[in-house]
Amino acid sequence: MENASKALIIAGAILISIVLITFGVIILNQGSEVINNSSLSETEVTTFNAKFTPFEGKNVRGSKVNSLLNTVLQNNLSQDDEGKKVEVTGAIILAKDAKTIGTKADSGKTYIVECVYNEKGSAIINEIKITEN
Repeated sequence: MENASKALIIAGAILISIVLITFGVIILNQGSEVINNSSLSETEVTTFNAKFTPFEGKNVRGSKVNSLLNTVLQNNLSQDDEGKKVEVTGAIILAKDAKTIGTKADSGKTYIVECVYNEKGSAIINEIKITEN
């Protein structure tokens, strides 16, 4: 009788251990889904960057830079996620929280436009450097 009692206690302990391990695995899987959903897919990153990469290069005319500024402003105003807002630095500055374009590019000059990519996980553009040629 004593051995049967000990066997039931051991079986109960094993059953409780299996249940706890199962719950741990379920919670771990749910946590990894949240992490995976927070990052952008490769297609989303490419689509996001495609708005800005056509403006990148050397000898970019001022009118094209002004179009870029409008694109950046519209992007920033439509984004709720701070990680998807783009800042313009260099000869022309446009902050992430800007509501209007303060300084526009001189259409008679040429500029160097360089896109800077986010190094934290997703490779989206988070800054655009504009320097005068």
